[in-house]
Amino acid sequence: MISIIISSYNQTYYDRLKKNIEETIGVPYEMIQIWNPGIYNINEAYEMGLQKASFENLLFIHEDLEFLSRNWGVELMKSLEKK
Repeated sequence: MISIIISSYNQTYYDRLKKNIEETIGVPYEMIQIWNPGIYNINEAYEMGLQKASFENLLFIHEDLEFLSRNWGVELMKSLEKK
């Protein structure tokens, strides 16, 4: 349901975020890591992730985030379904 696209430069941060998302999202998702240690600007990296995305709902985030709420993906999908 959600393609999560991450421009990544630190594998430790990415691994921590991946585990956090697995534990908190509550909906089907895919994570797309674009390895980017200063090679691309953020728009280029996100565009590359967009080309790989399977779902129509896209979430572009940085890898240094932490989701604190459980089932935040459920709430996000509810918001996206509203007209």
